[in-house]
Amino acid sequence: MRRELARIRWWARLLHARRDLLIARIAFPGETGTVDLDAAWEALAADAPTSAELSAAVWDVHEEGIPGSIERIDALAARLASYEARVSDNLETVTADVVRAMGEAHRASVRPKVSHG
Repeated sequence: MRRELARIRWWARLLHARRDLLIARIAFPGETGTVDLDAAWEALAADAPTSAELSAAVWDVHEEGIPGSIERIDALAARLASYEARVSDNLETVTADVVRAMGEAHRASVRPKVSHG
C-alpha cells in the first residue's frame, strides 16, 4: 500500500507540474527585446538567465523525456532567484522614491500661500 501511495503521489506531482508548464506556456510574458536597456538596467540584469536559456531548460524534452538536467535547472533557478531579488529590491526603492516625490509635490501644492502685500 505504501508503494502504491508513493506512486499515486508521484503521478499527482507530475501532473501538477505538467499543468503548470502548460499554463505558463499560454501565459508567457511579453518580450522586451525591442526596448533599449540603459546601463543601470544592464547592470541589474547581469548574470540573469536569458529567455532562451530558460525556455531550453523548460521546454526542450530530450529522448528520455527529462526537460534538461536537474543540475542545469537548479543553476538556472539560482540565477533567476538572484535576479528576482535584485529586481524586487530595485522596484521597492524606485516605488519608495516615487511615493516620496509625489508626497513632497502634494505638500508643496497645498502649502498656504503667503501674500506680501
